[in-house]
Amino acid sequence: MISVTQALSELKLVRKRINNVVDGVEFTTLKKANDMLDVTKFSAKATAAHQSFTDLLARYNALKAAIVKSNATTQVTIAGATYTIAEAVERKRTIEYERDLLIRFQQQFTSVKEDFEAQQRNEQARVERLLTTELAKDAKTNVEVIQQLTATFLAQNKATIVDPLNLADLIRTMTESIENFETKVDYILSESNGRTMLAL
Repeated sequence: MISVTQALSELKLVRKRINNVVDGVEFTTLKKANDMLDVTKFSAKATAAHQSFTDLLARYNALKAAIVKSNATTQVTIAGATYTIAEAVERKRTIEYERDLLIRFQQQFTSVKEDFEAQQRNEQARVERLLTTELAKDAKTNVEVIQQLTATFLAQNKATIVDPLNLADLIRTMTESIENFETKVDYILSESNGRTMLAL
């Protein structure tokens, strides 16, 4: 029995050894009549290297299969949500998509809010110009007429923000979710890998 942490470490070592065998040994050669090549030694070395490769690959596959099986079944809780290790690792890898969407939400929310505020300022300035023009025509314009002109103008030129997702709340929720996950995921995965044992 070894822990997932030990298996992951051994996996790296086995991968390195496999690469060394593949890259570092000749498995066939050309022998000419005058060569000093010892065919017996060469054959023994090539056969041993092939056997080493076969054994290393079998160990690599056994380690990898045990890790994959463990990751698919071992559950952890990160920031209040339950994941298998495989799901947590995948979310860690793909959280950039969530962050990209969050940035897009923030940019659009800010832009539309600024446009809305600019529109309101423009509408108010236009109302003031309209009232100035109307008041200049008739000094006897009463408060009711002013209010009616203002209400009619604003109703005809009103701008509203269309926000079906309620981005302010969604931005806050996504930010908390991403930050909580990223703050805790590495520690929780390391802790789980250290205590989860694999039978090989």
